Amino acid sequence: MKAVTAYNVIQALSEDEQSKLYKMLGINNPKQRKNRKKKVLITIEQAMEDILIMYSDNS
Repeated sequence: MKAVTAYNVIQALSEDEQSKLYKMLGINNPKQRKNRKKKVLITIEQAMEDILIMYSDNS
């Protein structure tokens, strides 16, 4: 079987069946993306305070 044919067959499966196939193959479903949280931006003052605290604890 050609890779293109296998790819087309996998794409034709329902999402549930694709998940089962990927689980059976032992790989993560590439369509399932992990939700990533955006990092909260801090102010320059907060950053400076954190740096000063970090360096004062090491002394």
